[in-house]
Amino acid sequence: MQYLELFTQEYIEKAPITGLIISRDIPYIRKLYEFNTTQIFTYYESRNFAVKNTNILSRVSEHISPHLEYDVYRYLDFIESRLTFLGRQFRFTSDIEKGEIHNGEFFNNDEEIIFSTDDDMNIDSLTKNWKRLECLRIYKHPRNDTKLLLPLGREDGSRSGLSVIGVDLRKLAIKYREFVREQKNKDSPLNKNHFVIKYVLSTTIGDIVDHMLLNRIMDLYYGRDIITPRYKHPFKIFEPEVQINRYVENTLDVITSKNLDFVNILHNIQLVKNIDATMLLLLPDMAGTRQSRWAMFVTRLDHMLFLYEIGKKSNSNRHIINDWKRLAERLHRDSIFENKFTYETEKDVKEKLYQVRNM
Repeated sequence: MQYLELFTQEYIEKAPITGLIISRDIPYIRKLYEFNTTQIFTYYESRNFAVKNTNILSRVSEHISPHLEYDVYRYLDFIESRLTFLGRQFRFTSDIEKGEIHNGEFFNNDEEIIFSTDDDMNIDSLTKNWKRLECLRIYKHPRNDTKLLLPLGREDGSRSGLSVIGVDLRKLAIKYREFVREQKNKDSPLNKNHFVIKYVLSTTIGDIVDHMLLNRIMDLYYGRDIITPRYKHPFKIFEPEVQINRYVENTLDVITSKNLDFVNILHNIQLVKNIDATMLLLLPDMAGTRQSRWAMFVTRLDHMLFLYEIGKKSNSNRHIINDWKRLAERLHRDSIFENKFTYETEKDVKEKLYQVRNM
């Protein structure tokens, strides 16, 4: 992906790993949050909560025809073009659709970019394990609390900001199809609104945890406060604040005290679902056309500035910084961010764009 290769699998796999220090608290944190993730999924799967009809995933699911008479391969062939049209209809950003800024569909009243993604998948495994299959990926959220609330799109007192979510419509369609199949012979079948909360939103906790940990590290560096939401799950989850605080302090000390390139800064930020921040910050597998380039830049804008502050003294980072500057100049020249966000967000993005241009 031109200009943003640091956030691609190909670049990460080719870059040598040096100066890696494993946090002593990360095994314990992983074990607790793996337990929390299972606990949250099990709770919402076993209860019949439902989102409103206005929920964006409920509205998308309404347009997905299950066609249970087809085998899964024929089904995917049949709906491929329909899903592409559906992504454009809902203004999800992709290489063929510029998209729009959505208003709080998942996180609080945040402004949100929603990508239409198309990840690789094992179809047989996918149909067997459809309940736990993730069809949403969270590329960025602003929260730094440990409550692990589902992204229900309600104002819950969490820290607000720009969020970025990817929706894999093929995986969503297969999940919904298997859900319909399961409900077919039940006396009181559940509907698409139950499906969204039971089997879609409840699978996002892993990404929420990892971005929370990365946000904590960035917030400690910038001196930002932790914002705790008003709500919590109606059951106990573990919140290992002592271990998280020590992990955050130790990780920040490691990446600021060593002269590391950007890749190895990210390798030293170990996480829970993703092994480290290199995997967490991978961008959607897109060509990076004019339609999607602006969104991918904004998605990683805060992370680019943080990496620059930590690793600007290392000469090995200069070629990546120069790529970021070229992209920032191009976006600035095209006035790509005019009237796209609210006034405050547009002002913030433009200020950060200026910082990248002057790295």
